[in-house]
Amino acid sequence: MDLRLLLVLLLTYFTGVATLSAEELPGWGEVIDPVGNCPVDFVDSGISMSIPAGLHDMNPRIQITNAPRVLKDVNEDFLFEVRVGDYPRPQAQTGVDGHASYVAAGILLWQDDRNLLRWTRTASGEANAVFLSCEQYKQGQLIGGGNFPMEDKPITLRLERRKDRLILSATYDNSTWRKVLERRCSLEKDIKVGVFGLNVTEKDIEYRFEAPYLLSSQ
Repeated sequence: MDLRLLLVLLLTYFTGVATLSAEELPGWGEVIDPVGNCPVDFVDSGISMSIPAGLHDMNPRIQITNAPRVLKDVNEDFLFEVRVGDYPRPQAQTGVDGHASYVAAGILLWQDDRNLLRWTRTASGEANAVFLSCEQYKQGQLIGGGNFPMEDKPITLRLERRKDRLILSATYDNSTWRKVLERRCSLEKDIKVGVFGLNVTEKDIEYRFEAPYLLSSQ
């Protein structure tokens, strides 16, 4: 093959890869898919995020933060809300690579792959339960959070930063909000917020997100 033609083909390929990895969804943010097999598409009610079977996690403690996400820049104080649709619970004993049978989708507050907070609608196969979950990481270590009971139906999650505080809330009907947890913010001023989903089971899963709302001082 002619060397010039080969260079053109390689340039076209890598330009295409870069374009896909930096796809911008209007109203939602930048799509980031480290593994490259988790499509995010518009649907009538919002967006869908499809995650195949395998290891797509968001856990700095085990140095795996390859779950797909859609993020926007935020600066200082902000409020972010999104509605997370329901989805099937995983079956027990279906986790991959020694993981529990665990799936989750919701809000991600991201500084880098060692410093983040996740606020999710979560389902466990072993517990046969759906619950709200918060995990906050600093320098790769879990520094707080918790699991909280919820009904098995769609829910809207809210995350606020007010100076050095993070306030996590939820509602089923978008009118009666329940403050679930408050944490001290351990992240920098300039960070990113948006939606993400994880899947560490043997079965594909699809998440649905609706009605994103971001109020930021930026």
